[in-house]
Amino acid sequence: MSAKEHLGDYYADSAYIPTKRQQWEVANPERDTIIGSRLSWDRRTQDNGTNEEYGYNNIAISQNWEEQRASSGLEGDEVFKAIKVRYDHQVVMPPNYTAMAKYLHMVMGFAIVGFCLFLFGFLFLTVLDFFRWAFGGDSVEEFYAGFLINAGLCLPVVAICLILWRGGRYLEKKHPSVFYGMREAPLWQLNRQTGLFTIYDPRNAWKTRLEAPFWEFDAFLESSPDTQGSATYSLILYHPFQRIRQKLDAQFPPTKMPGELVAAWQFLQRYMDVSQPLPDVPGLEIHRHKDPTTAAADQQQGRNPRYWRDMDEASVKQIQEAKYRKNIRLR
Repeated sequence: MSAKEHLGDYYADSAYIPTKRQQWEVANPERDTIIGSRLSWDRRTQDNGTNEEYGYNNIAISQNWEEQRASSGLEGDEVFKAIKVRYDHQVVMPPNYTAMAKYLHMVMGFAIVGFCLFLFGFLFLTVLDFFRWAFGGDSVEEFYAGFLINAGLCLPVVAICLILWRGGRYLEKKHPSVFYGMREAPLWQLNRQTGLFTIYDPRNAWKTRLEAPFWEFDAFLESSPDTQGSATYSLILYHPFQRIRQKLDAQFPPTKMPGELVAAWQFLQRYMDVSQPLPDVPGLEIHRHKDPTTAAADQQQGRNPRYWRDMDEASVKQIQEAKYRKNIRLR
């Protein structure tokens, strides 16, 4: 029986339901694989998501995107072409940031870490020298000399990091087109309504490299060492017969916490499964009533349509933290 027969005319015949994956696995027990940990498909995915998916600021971000879409009057892929991102009840199509934007984000991230690390180091060394002077017998001259050495080593780095950090914030506020610079074409898209995963050719804007049903892809966690040698994980979808792979870093950034990407995989399965409602996360709330399965489930359960929007930021962060603690234990 097709997805349409189950769920009406809104969804395409190719829309994903778990039985399609189960049947596909039975029909294709021997298939190509890649290096990495293959993640399992769940028959009925939990309502889960990454720490970032539960961010309070996602409410305002989604509302802003929807206002831009509504004012443009565009639909379908034209939405992405107008605002360079799409995240709603039908499609997840993440932004494709320019190299400059990625560089600015990376520099600001290192600046924040460096500021906190070197400022803490300076304060720690100063307190240590103070106790050595007060209780260890060092002279005030030795304390003063140590203070100057610590200041000379740490404070210039603190100042540079602060400038880079605040400079990044200035660009983010005053020149978002630079800080959030996005390319004119997407990397990939997941379509809940059609059940298709589309990978675009990065060298030829909007040219489709592969479009296939979501259930034909295997999910892998791939690890690679960072500059300190620690393992960093990425989520990859791989088509075992076309032998084409796609990193999902644009939506789910690499992390040292593999459980976060397991949660991301659960989120994608839930998002694509038209037999279940959309994941209940802040960024999708304004779109829930547009999806038939979700609207029916919310009505049956009596869900407050403003559940996230009526919640204060502290309460959302408490839920976000609880989800994160759960996610880091996932394997």
